Amino acid sequence: MRIRCKVKDVKNTVDNIKRYDLDTQQNLVKVINSSLGRIGKGAKQRVSSRGLRTNIAGRKLDIKSRISTSRANYTKGKFGGKVESKAPHSHLVEFGTRPHSLDKGARRKKMVINGQPVAGKIMHPGAKAKPFMQPSYYSERSKYIAGIRKAVEHKK
Repeated sequence: MRIRCKVKDVKNTVDNIKRYDLDTQQNLVKVINSSLGRIGKGAKQRVSSRGLRTNIAGRKLDIKSRISTSRANYTKGKFGGKVESKAPHSHLVEFGTRPHSLDKGARRKKMVINGQPVAGKIMHPGAKAKPFMQPSYYSERSKYIAGIRKAVEHKK
């Protein structure tokens, strides 16, 4: 799941990062990485979790353990980073779902719910949105913008 958030002034600054001296570039990368770390930590704190769960193959199913952060690295010329959840159902938790049918058509012969086989049309009641990524970004956004401005103005 990926949510793209653009801040026009910051985007222009980061796109033109090569124009700044090396110290300013390093300061910008530090600001970016510290904000990415706080966004990732906030997302992990906000997501509801019932503990670490794995499927039969041993793959982690919980969202909290699947949130990862890739950081900026000025020595490699990578001046951006991302916080993402690699759990396949993250978007369903973040944005919620509408009531929908669980009937898969002719392919489904039976479905087991709570250990009981169920036949016929089954309706899922939907789920309320429980956002965890967007609130963590928006809580960090003002600090991120202020940090970028301070890093750039530092060397003027």
